[in-house]
Amino acid sequence: MHNQSEIAATLALWKSHWQQAKLEWNPLLRLQEPIWCLSHEEAGKEGLTGSFAMIRLTDHRIVINLEEIVERNITDYAIEVLAHEIGHHIFTPANLYDNAILLNRIRFALPGIEDRAPMVSNLYADFLINDKLQRINQLRMSEVYQAINSEDNFSEFWTLMMRTYEYLWRLNRGALATNLSFHSKKIDADASLLASLVRSYAKNWIQGGGRFAVMVYPYLMEDKTFQDARKKILVLLDAEDAGKGAMDISGMTEIDLEGYDEVIDMRKEAISLKESEADKKKKKSLGIDKNKFGGEGPRNGYMGPGSYIDLMKQVNANADEQRLVNAYYKEIALPHLIDFPVESSENLSMDLPEGLETWDIGDPIEEVDWLQSAIASPALIPGLTTQKRTYGSDSDTVISENPLNLYIGIDCSGSMVNPKQNFSWPVLAATVLGLSALRAGASVMGCLSGEPGDYLETDGFITDETDLLTTLTSYLGTGYAYGIERLRKPFEEKPTKKSHIVIVTDNDIFSMLNSDTQTEQTHWELAELALKNAGCHGTMVLHSPADYNKDLVIRLKNMGWNVYYVTNEAELLKFAFEFSQQNYAYA
Repeated sequence: MHNQSEIAATLALWKSHWQQAKLEWNPLLRLQEPIWCLSHEEAGKEGLTGSFAMIRLTDHRIVINLEEIVERNITDYAIEVLAHEIGHHIFTPANLYDNAILLNRIRFALPGIEDRAPMVSNLYADFLINDKLQRINQLRMSEVYQAINSEDNFSEFWTLMMRTYEYLWRLNRGALATNLSFHSKKIDADASLLASLVRSYAKNWIQGGGRFAVMVYPYLMEDKTFQDARKKILVLLDAEDAGKGAMDISGMTEIDLEGYDEVIDMRKEAISLKESEADKKKKKSLGIDKNKFGGEGPRNGYMGPGSYIDLMKQVNANADEQRLVNAYYKEIALPHLIDFPVESSENLSMDLPEGLETWDIGDPIEEVDWLQSAIASPALIPGLTTQKRTYGSDSDTVISENPLNLYIGIDCSGSMVNPKQNFSWPVLAATVLGLSALRAGASVMGCLSGEPGDYLETDGFITDETDLLTTLTSYLGTGYAYGIERLRKPFEEKPTKKSHIVIVTDNDIFSMLNSDTQTEQTHWELAELALKNAGCHGTMVLHSPADYNKDLVIRLKNMGWNVYYVTNEAELLKFAFEFSQQNYAYA
């Protein structure tokens, strides 16, 4: 522990410069005073390790480790350091959404090494802020770097960073990049380009993020080189975990390709360099799959769920994976949900006369009851003796809301993909169906079934969106088909309310229907009983050509089941939308 009096004096000095640091940006800026930590231990409790300062976008706070400030001999640079941290809050990344957008663009430009994105994003933001403070505000940002520079900082990557600052601020070679043994023509050329890029995109910094990442990509490709560079650069990372603790950030499922052009070509080239089985597997988990630019969703412009989860965990390291996968499918489903919340019908009702009240000048003339007015008084004085009749309905309400409950059974056998790793059309369709029904006021029961093997279902018919999505987005990967036996629990007896049954499966369902139940009742009989008890509303959605198993399909139809064919999984979305529109929207 350093001299307590020296740390206390530093605290007093830095506190006195807080107002001036805010004035470097805006005299009207409202921002809480930093959290001043007097020791490494206090800083660690706030989540600050490795550096002397950091920001948090979740509560708009700045954290300063005064012991680290004293150790690094930068006590005289209060305004510079504080103004830099303020810059992260009001310039870049500024807020959780822009932070996530920037990270997304940078990840896209770092194929195979997406885990480096938070560090690259932090360094890019530092360049933008520091260049503004040094050139326009005339602060001593270069001196701060000179103070924290030391021989053990240096690596090829650190030299690139320092040479870029030398180009930005027209400093002599070696003013910041002091270890000349790392200098090369390549680093000079790259640093010059980076300086131009930082200056060019100062006002449109989100557009420049991907290009910045392309430039530093070769310096971070090798794991050993990266780990070495990261250790040396740790002192600069004040916004790497800025989004830690953030709640859901919407609008991040679509791939953001604005202004990418040459970045895309570089990405394609970099991806094609590595084609081992391990790389293919990793690539697939990141959503960089067979569709253009990694899109796997209902349009090519959606990133895969694995890639989305990775991004959101970089935005917030504490993010819950199940919550993220729920949010992913919900966000893609939302544009396909029905417009109106309930099916409505008008009750037949009659208008019944209920009484009389005074007709006044402002009322329509046709409302006057002349007979009752004459009975009340032979002298017709408008607003005094004129009468009108009031009417009521023989029904309590004109609109009745009566959506049927919904049972969704999804084939989750070995042939189905894991919806957390690869985009799943059946799960998206089920999400559209389930959320539409919940919006309409219905209860929904969801069931994943891969049998013989496992099944997972909600606790009966529920109205909780989170519980439903958590069930639907889970994964089993067992057996060969949806198990008809799952219909026994909800529909062996007639439930109190009618239900739609929707089962999403393929031709293997017929093998399941023909399989032995080891009871007197066959699976065909159970399917018929369940449909009858549900109220005769049932649809089998078959991923199959229409002419397969014709006789067995006719048998299902004769029971009363609707059979809907999809020849590719994308057609499931069309089915889900049409079904919801027909059953859970206004007639």
